[in-house]
Amino acid sequence: MRFLLLYRFLWISVVGILAITSVPFVASIYDRFIRDRMNSGVDSMQSSKIILPELVLIPAGSFDMGEQDAAFIENLGAEEKKYFGIPGKHIQIDRPFYMSKYEITNEQFDSYLRAQKSRNLAEKNSNIPPVDQENTAAKLPVIEINWQGAMAYAVWLGEQKQLSCRLPTEAEWEYAARAGLKTAYPWGNEAGVNNANCSQCGSQWDSQQAAPVGQFKANLYGLYDTSGNVWEWTCSAWHDQYDGQEQQCARMNEFGSRVLRGGSWAYDSKYMRSSVRGEFDAGIRYNNFGFRVMCIFPVK
Repeated sequence: MRFLLLYRFLWISVVGILAITSVPFVASIYDRFIRDRMNSGVDSMQSSKIILPELVLIPAGSFDMGEQDAAFIENLGAEEKKYFGIPGKHIQIDRPFYMSKYEITNEQFDSYLRAQKSRNLAEKNSNIPPVDQENTAAKLPVIEINWQGAMAYAVWLGEQKQLSCRLPTEAEWEYAARAGLKTAYPWGNEAGVNNANCSQCGSQWDSQQAAPVGQFKANLYGLYDTSGNVWEWTCSAWHDQYDGQEQQCARMNEFGSRVLRGGSWAYDSKYMRSSVRGEFDAGIRYNNFGFRVMCIFPVK
């Protein structure tokens, strides 16, 4: 009997030791499983294929920059006028350039992150959807990207396209958005219904979220969503009035505010006119900020 009890004691001890020593291994497997589950929404959206934006050629020319509607200007307060480019300025665009047809999308920005092998959570695209919504989300504009991140993407895109790419200057953005017109919007002087995505535009996404790119009619240059959907970063530093900075890019290490253009799903139709300007710090990330890219037309 005494031998039997000793045998059982030794057996239980061995089993206990094995169980204790196996805990780190089991925990490791469990942790890996949980991480895989948490990341499945991101990983399943990724592929080895690099997805780049389509570019549209914008011709050289000139235009009057800033709000063109005298009656609209009369109703603006003195402080408010700077957000509509008042007083305006005549701008000459000497060379054609390329502009991305749509706002940069989730799938395009994720291609960049994979190429950079980014593991910095601050750089990751936070606009990743549940797995069952991947196909829709791939075409959503990327959001919560700060100015530096958008500029870095543009440089990388230039390497892929063998072009010199960056964010557009404020002047280039408005020139491309107007597409030769002086009207308030790319389609006319009235916001109308379901012409864009804003807080009162009559679309299914109003006041809720960005729409997948390309849901509304393109402007005359073939660009989509220059009014509403998401604000778009430009490379220009903010100045209250046009003083030449609207045709230049701020330095990457320059502190201060940058100009965004186009309005968004969270703002009313007044703030998606082709003239409207937004002023935000270069480091800010926001859920209705996105961007599109400009590439310089090569000189032969």
